[in-house]
Amino acid sequence: MRASRKNLYEVNIWPGFVDVLGTLLIVTIFTVLISTVTQIYFNDQLEIKRGEISSLDNQITNLANQLSLLNTEKKKIDKSFATLTIEYKDLNKQKNKLDEELSKSQYNIKIKEKELDQVISERSNLLGKIQKQNEDLKDLSEIKEKNSLEIFELNRNVEKLNNRLEELSKLLISAEEEDREKKIKIENLGKKLNQALAGKLQELSEYQSIFFKKIKEALGDRKDIKVEGDRFIFPSEIFFESGSDVIQAQGIKKLSDIAKSLNEISEKIPSKIDWVLRIDGHTDKIPIYNEKFNSNWHLSSSRAINIVKLLIENGISPNRLVAAGFGEHSPLISEENEEAYKKNRRIEIKLTRR
Repeated sequence: MRASRKNLYEVNIWPGFVDVLGTLLIVTIFTVLISTVTQIYFNDQLEIKRGEISSLDNQITNLANQLSLLNTEKKKIDKSFATLTIEYKDLNKQKNKLDEELSKSQYNIKIKEKELDQVISERSNLLGKIQKQNEDLKDLSEIKEKNSLEIFELNRNVEKLNNRLEELSKLLISAEEEDREKKIKIENLGKKLNQALAGKLQELSEYQSIFFKKIKEALGDRKDIKVEGDRFIFPSEIFFESGSDVIQAQGIKKLSDIAKSLNEISEKIPSKIDWVLRIDGHTDKIPIYNEKFNSNWHLSSSRAINIVKLLIENGISPNRLVAAGFGEHSPLISEENEEAYKKNRRIEIKLTRR
């Protein structure tokens, strides 16, 4: 009876302990499984990112190499341009110095020429006196002895003057030779300056040729549009009515084509070339006076400005445009007839340096 009561109150914990251990084991296995799957997933993602990072590193390296090459090329170009600028300034200084020396030499030559003229005049006067004395000697033989001393002195003075004249002649010849040498030096410096300027203009000439070609293609085969030297010449009637600065529809179309071509070319022109598109307005010599314009100069300037405004509207930067009005003061033909007036009424467009 006592033993059965004791078994009744005893608690058997072993099955519960086994249940807890089994639960912990399942949780542990699940946790390890999740951790393993997660690790595999993150390893895959890490490999992908590493590949992307490696690709980006290669791209950055290539870009850095390209940038280094471009910087090296830019430094070479900047150095070359700086050297040309210094040489140009030095040549200008040498030219100015030689010009000053030439002016001084010419001034000295003028002074020597005046002295030479004075000596020649004195010599002529002395010879006249000698001649007069000789004539007097024929008539006045009794005073021959008295005058012989004077004649001797005069002859000696003539000899001195002849010697002085010879010296001045040598100095004049030497000065003229020096003047010729300096002129040759100035001519050589002028050639060097022209070559330096030609080198800078040559930088733009290639793009001028491309611009001319594109404008010809855009405008088509028109006999009234001419190319003379480095500029296009358009009859004013293409853009404006008589006495007006309002651009007509056909003129707007042609200017839009020109702006499109210039936009394409401007992207290729190096930034170191300071280029501008110059618009020149010209009129005939027939006077104009209406409510809006009181002179041909006013009309030509207004036309050039309106063309510049239209080009700006078509994407051309304002700092690359120049408008100029010449009125009737720069005619192509000086004759006074309707044909000459028609040719003188024109718009000129030129791609050039600032």
